[in-house]
Amino acid sequence: MPVRPLPAGPAPRWVDGTTWIVAVDYDSGCRVVFGRGDAPAVPLPDAVVASCSIPGWYRPAEIGGRRYVDGGVRSLTSLGLMAEAGVDEFYVLAPMASTVTDWPGKPHERLERTVRGLATRALLRDARRLHARGITVTVLTPGPEDLAAMGVNPMDARRREAVLDAALRTSPASLARPRVLASLPG
Repeated sequence: MPVRPLPAGPAPRWVDGTTWIVAVDYDSGCRVVFGRGDAPAVPLPDAVVASCSIPGWYRPAEIGGRRYVDGGVRSLTSLGLMAEAGVDEFYVLAPMASTVTDWPGKPHERLERTVRGLATRALLRDARRLHARGITVTVLTPGPEDLAAMGVNPMDARRREAVLDAALRTSPASLARPRVLASLPG
C-alpha cells in the first residue's frame, strides 16, 4: 500500500488558543491540553505525535523530558473540556463510537461492537451534559460502511486505503445530514 507523503514546507503553527490537542502525561496520568496556557509550550507536530501515541502500538512521545501518550487513555473525545472552551456549538468526530450500529454474527465482531457501544454511551453522556448547558453538539461517527471498512481492529494498517475510500464516500452525506444530539438514541 503506498504511503501518501505529507506536504512539504514549514511546520504548522498553533492557531491562537483555539487549537487544543489532548495527551496524557505517561508518568503522572494527568491530562495535558497542548495549546492551552497551562500546558507546556511545544511545537504543533510534537503535540500531535504525543496525542497519537497509543499505548500498545506506539511508544510514548518524549517532549521536554516528559513522556506523553494519546489523550484517549483518559477520554475518547475529551468532551468535558468543551465546557471550558467558551463555544456555543461544535462538532464531535468520534471514530471509536458509532450511533448507527449493527449486531454482526461473528463473536469477535460482536465483541468489537460491544466495546464500541461503551464508547458511544460515554460520548453521548458527555455530549448531553454539554447540551444541557446550552451548547449545540453535533456528533459524527462511522456508519455501517465505515465499520465494515475498519474491521474489528481500527489500528490494522492493511485497511487504511479501504477506510479512506469509505470515508471519502460516506463523509459528504454525513456532513450534509449531521446527527444533532437531540436526534440521537439513548
